[in-house]
Amino acid sequence: MPKVLNNIKQLADANSPIDMTRTMAPDVPSFREYIIEGLGQIAALPELSGIVQRHRFHGSTQDKAVAAQWLGRRLGSAPDPPRLLLTGGTQNILMILFSRLVPKGSVIAAEKLTYAAIGQLAMLAGVSVLPVDIDSDGLRADALEEICRSHRVAVAYTNPTNHNPTTSIMSTERRQSIADVARRYGVALIEDDVHGFITKHAPPPIATIAPELTWYMMTVSKCLGIGLRAAYLVAPNADKLAQLLACIPSVSTWFVPGLSAALITNLIETGAAEEIARSISVEVGLRQAIAQEILGPLKGMHTNNSSLHVWLDLPHAWTIEDFVNAAAKAGVTLRHPNVFAVPGTEVKSNIRLSLVAPARHSDLREGLFRIAGLLQSRL
Repeated sequence: MPKVLNNIKQLADANSPIDMTRTMAPDVPSFREYIIEGLGQIAALPELSGIVQRHRFHGSTQDKAVAAQWLGRRLGSAPDPPRLLLTGGTQNILMILFSRLVPKGSVIAAEKLTYAAIGQLAMLAGVSVLPVDIDSDGLRADALEEICRSHRVAVAYTNPTNHNPTTSIMSTERRQSIADVARRYGVALIEDDVHGFITKHAPPPIATIAPELTWYMMTVSKCLGIGLRAAYLVAPNADKLAQLLACIPSVSTWFVPGLSAALITNLIETGAAEEIARSISVEVGLRQAIAQEILGPLKGMHTNNSSLHVWLDLPHAWTIEDFVNAAAKAGVTLRHPNVFAVPGTEVKSNIRLSLVAPARHSDLREGLFRIAGLLQSRL
């Protein structure tokens, strides 16, 4: 890049707001090389035209066999391939599950603070979501039981490992209690293990405790890359999966893109997927250390060393709206936390800060220093 243009770009970067909204897999060493190598190997395959020009449906026999072994790292053992689908992403899975598993008059139960798309997907599926209280250990089993007693709960959605947005990691004991409640009331569980592969010392999924009830989801968006638009679904058993698919065999919106499927399978087979996920985990740890250095002394920061974000208690002198607006004036873009609130719930004193949205450590530091300055101004 010519020097003049490079100087202009640096000036534009310096004046651009620091985005701390979205969470995604951060760039890590060797990622580009792994992707280039994988794509090169796929391009040399004799079946390349078919990969690009034909439906991959829910993954080839090879995709499922390779994925089963990979998912077995989280599930304790490889699930039978007939229980497994490779799909076009978590939201596609949720849309289908909400539509097919929740009969008319029944509801979905979910953590009162949860993945931002849950309410929107439930609305599109024509079903209601009820908020379940949470604590520092995640979804409360007693609160889930209370809702199951008073409502026709068909499905409970939970994100127990590195919960979005609070960063809690549910204990094994709590996971067992959630499974016990689901069994008592015949409630299906949808377990979103999106952070499972990048969370250090993550407890085994609920799917290992109650496999007969659990629809287990693992996306590659955090451990490889969101642009692959792919996620795995492991059903309780092959029959339930067949029943799910029976009425919607031609709904291609949740089919996996063929090139993405081929690349993911290649990355798993070559060991690159494991190396990328490990590198992401290391990078997240470095960013968490920066957050602890700058925000830790101010107290009120909820996180762990594997979370892509932190969940921050705001001083009472700040309203969320004022803080978001003040951050914007200071050059930091934040997301209003009510996007994570299930209808009927309101966030009044917390904010989520993405540690991975800023591309560089220097940007992250600058953004956190600006946030720290705002916090200190009203302590």
